[in-house]
Amino acid sequence: MKKFNRTVENPYEGESSSMEDIYTILDEVCGASCEGSILASVVHVEGSAYKKEGAMMIFKKDGSQIGMLSAGCLEEDLAARIEHHGLGRQSETIVYDMRGSNEISWGEGSGCNGVIHVLVEPINSQLINDLSRLKSILDNGHSVTMIKHLPSDSQPSTYLFITEDNHTFGNLSGKVTEELRGLVDQTVSSIDKSFNTCVSSLGEKIYIHHIQPKSRLIVFGAGKDAIPLVSFASKTGFSVTVADWRPALCNHSNFPEANELILGFPEEIINQIEITARDYVVILTHNFQKDKEILSALIHKDIKYLGVLGSSKRTKRLLGTKKLPPQIKTPIGLSIGADGPEQIAISIVAELIQFSKKREMKKVFVS
Repeated sequence: MKKFNRTVENPYEGESSSMEDIYTILDEVCGASCEGSILASVVHVEGSAYKKEGAMMIFKKDGSQIGMLSAGCLEEDLAARIEHHGLGRQSETIVYDMRGSNEISWGEGSGCNGVIHVLVEPINSQLINDLSRLKSILDNGHSVTMIKHLPSDSQPSTYLFITEDNHTFGNLSGKVTEELRGLVDQTVSSIDKSFNTCVSSLGEKIYIHHIQPKSRLIVFGAGKDAIPLVSFASKTGFSVTVADWRPALCNHSNFPEANELILGFPEEIINQIEITARDYVVILTHNFQKDKEILSALIHKDIKYLGVLGSSKRTKRLLGTKKLPPQIKTPIGLSIGADGPEQIAISIVAELIQFSKKREMKKVFVS
């Protein structure tokens, strides 16, 4: 079995195309000179907004922008403040009230009708080092909880990262209080991603964001219909692995956006690839015997999503059963009347996104 790993650059610089904006930000910070740039993050939303807590973007010194916070109106105002008024030289929170109903109000026509709190902070060498460390931890498949003490009149913003094994790093000094630890544990044990709260023992308002590694999609099969599937999945935030036994198909020319290519027969791949409970798996080799081997090896594993291309009748034949186990999705993809590789790929990725969103709770604000 051969493995080919690569780092895939985000093809949509300036756009937020991932499930978690922070992945785009981390790629930019670790791959380019960002010292002296400005990081803007949505830390609280009241009501509706184009993007929610966790949205992030970078305003670079040359005027370019990475990521997005809204449909464009916030970005224009923040860019003007940065250029003409020195916004971001020190951390501060900007509040945008988008609830007006007249045509010239902030939110009219942009899909926003709420109050958006944006934390703006300078990107310095320590933040770059800490974000690089964060990226390394996420790339290794581990989650991290980020705590930010929001700036006040007397204190700038400070931050702390806490890993799964309780290691900490950041510029926040002092011990983690029992109250703060309880909030972190609450965030990690739930499936909330972020929220704002006031910590009474500290007398400060904080923002907590639990960051998980990118969801991994493992595609068994490197046929022509896998090409748009891998492309769309990569662009929508998945880390994609393609596994196949045919080197003429399973290569970087066909799958330039794949994060990993694994070349080998099913028995080789299954024994060596580490499949976790957070993984999404799609089987589409179009070879009955190979599909049977792969499905038989995976059916008893704890997998977040296990989908098989083809009819339920064919999948029953693969398993030699008259009734399909509930954990198997077949046929895969949302029922949108898809026709052809691209449309089918869109329907599959849409189902993967829908499946993941069902497991997310709404963000909460605790005061």
